[in-house]
Amino acid sequence: MTKKNDVARIETGVRNLDALLHGGLPRGSVVVLAGPPGAGKTILTQQICFHIASARRQVLYFNTLSEPTAKTLRHLTQFSFFDPRKLDAGGVRFVDLGVILRTKGLEQASKLIMDQVRKIKPAIVVVDSFRALDDLAHSKEELRKFGYELAVNLMAWEVTSFLLGEYGPLDISTNPLFSVIDGLFLVTQREQSGEQQRFIQLVKLRGTEHNRDEHSFVITSKGIEVFAPRVTVQREDRGPGAARCKTGISKFDELLGEGIPRGSSLLIAGVAGTGKTVLLLEFLYRGAQAGEKGIIFSFEETKERLLASARGLGWDLEHEIERGMIEIVFIAQPNIMVEQHLLMMQERVQAMQARRVAIDSISVFLHKVQDPQIDREKVFQLASIVQNSQAVGFFATDIPYGANQLSRFGVEETVVDGVVLLTSTEEGFERQRYIEVYKLRNTAHLKGRHSMLVGSGGISIFPRYDMDAESRGPPPPPESARRHPSGVPGLDELCGGGLLERSVTLVSGSAGIGKSTLGLQFILEGARRKEPGLYVTLEEGSTQILNTAEGLGLSLKQATDKGLVEILYLSGENVRPSQFLSRLDDTIRTQRTRRLVLDGVNHMARGGAVPEELRHLLGAMVARLKGCGVTSILTLESDSMYSTDIVTGRGYSAMADNILVLRYARAPGDLQPTVSVVKTRGSSHDWGTHYFSITQGGIRIGERVSAGSAPAGKSRSAHKRAKR
Repeated sequence: MTKKNDVARIETGVRNLDALLHGGLPRGSVVVLAGPPGAGKTILTQQICFHIASARRQVLYFNTLSEPTAKTLRHLTQFSFFDPRKLDAGGVRFVDLGVILRTKGLEQASKLIMDQVRKIKPAIVVVDSFRALDDLAHSKEELRKFGYELAVNLMAWEVTSFLLGEYGPLDISTNPLFSVIDGLFLVTQREQSGEQQRFIQLVKLRGTEHNRDEHSFVITSKGIEVFAPRVTVQREDRGPGAARCKTGISKFDELLGEGIPRGSSLLIAGVAGTGKTVLLLEFLYRGAQAGEKGIIFSFEETKERLLASARGLGWDLEHEIERGMIEIVFIAQPNIMVEQHLLMMQERVQAMQARRVAIDSISVFLHKVQDPQIDREKVFQLASIVQNSQAVGFFATDIPYGANQLSRFGVEETVVDGVVLLTSTEEGFERQRYIEVYKLRNTAHLKGRHSMLVGSGGISIFPRYDMDAESRGPPPPPESARRHPSGVPGLDELCGGGLLERSVTLVSGSAGIGKSTLGLQFILEGARRKEPGLYVTLEEGSTQILNTAEGLGLSLKQATDKGLVEILYLSGENVRPSQFLSRLDDTIRTQRTRRLVLDGVNHMARGGAVPEELRHLLGAMVARLKGCGVTSILTLESDSMYSTDIVTGRGYSAMADNILVLRYARAPGDLQPTVSVVKTRGSSHDWGTHYFSITQGGIRIGERVSAGSAPAGKSRSAHKRAKR
């Protein structure tokens, strides 16, 4: 089989036009440039001519009746492609046909053109304007003969020729010239997406499988620049890669599982004020600190405003810009040209070798586009730029208020690899922010909404539960072979010898009965055994807790000074229930906690949690505590002072391994506190109810309650204690 010869081509030198032509114009082609006045035909042709022209490849440029040569040259001087040396050296020769056309007609003009061709043997011939010759023909037959013969003669000399004219659709369909020529380029201008734009379309080009779409272009001091992202932004098939990106944003990476696959683009979606821009900036900033270059294209905030926002969050973005790790490119909304700026983004990303790309926002970038299919196409092209660079892209999009959708245009989420949804809800007297990884291809990510704060240092995220909570099965049971002394004299005997390791004990009692004191004794017993303890209070600050312990003669301050006990105050005013578990988990891992007391589960509900949410939160917390090997006590305030019929009243009993019920017993003229062990999972326990007293040193378990009895010699004043 004989090998097919490639067609020799001439590069035009016009940005992206050669890509549409698959390498350039086939040499020897006769091409008509058609379009209305002012569309850019002459500038396009002149730019091609000055790019090609040299002493060995000369250009003959014939002006007809459209514009005298002197005026043409005066206009050319404003373009950077114009090189007067090529005029002086004869590389470009302008020939005015106006006089001969007016005096001697078409036949003599055709003869002059061919005489010049035979004499100069040019590489390029231009007739501008070819359509102007229509007015000089005495008949349609003469015009048809002139055009046909000239085109054939130029082909015979294998000269690449451009015939310019103000031809319209009717001319193209009826003029026989268009059946003879090799190529037809149609340039137009019209309003699209709210602005006047110019377009070029390669309607016909023999010997080339060319692109037939319309492509926008602009005329600048450099000449014509064609924007053809459908051709120049092609997604490369790199196959699945193993490399993943860790964002470096607090707890965000926990939501993202293994990380974001390289080459992925994520939609950062939310209404105004949910933190999209901050998330994009921190994504770049943390990347720069980790050695990854990043670039943000902003269509809303200027560079100065973005830098001011970063300073307010405590980030030195200027330093990263100086190091060349971050670039900020601002394009004002009125100046957006989608096709042009798509290619600009591609060039900037490639030139910087950026590993992180942020766009703020695509809803503004594409705001002039009315067709959802074009929106989809442009988002795909943006994602292709990211994928081809093996970067990770964060694309912000504004969701309309009240809309039940994931993006501005309703199509973006189908194109990108992931969607991160930012929301805010009114809770109490303020709005709370949430973040949700709605979608992330090829990644097992954490599901659901998670609380998010924006403050000094940036974004803080509070995951609700472990990444592998669903896959790892139930939490480990209490360790039946090891028990922890409670620190309360007499209580361990009631519980079968102490609290099993990893067990969760629920202590239910009315206000002031001694729940917190029991918890303090449990924590201090661990400190005596060098077991790090964490006392979590939801109502009182650490100073009040220390004062209470001191009043009872409990050495809590010494234990905290030695680092054996930490008091963590999580106020419902400042810490939402959705943030609670993450805060708690951070401290447990840092301190390596072995014992924990959560004092006042009820107060979590005051932070805005509904009963079902609170049960879910406590269930996740219990699983986390057991998974970390922590033995814990949770105190719960009961509405009942006397009755033990209702233990919790909220369905929390199933979460606990042990349940202690503290209630008052009525005695003549007095109230006596009692304790009952209702449940000890995996262990035997005392089924009786016992009196207890609170004196210096804390709680002491007393005698068993019998019908009609009261503790001998005891009165309320005998066990006065510090008011809790």
